[in-house]
Amino acid sequence: MRYSLVIIRIIKDGGVVLVTRLAGMMLSAIAVQQIINGVTQVIQGS
Repeated sequence: MRYSLVIIRIIKDGGVVLVTRLAGMMLSAIAVQQIINGVTQVIQGS
């Protein structure tokens, strides 16, 4: 967080949007994987 303003100035608005979208996609992928793992465990536990 210390250098966040410097990084934002360097990558400009378009870069910030890109990084935000990539982070969102990664978070979504992790969430989907967690759901798949949970469903798999429920099915195997039955």
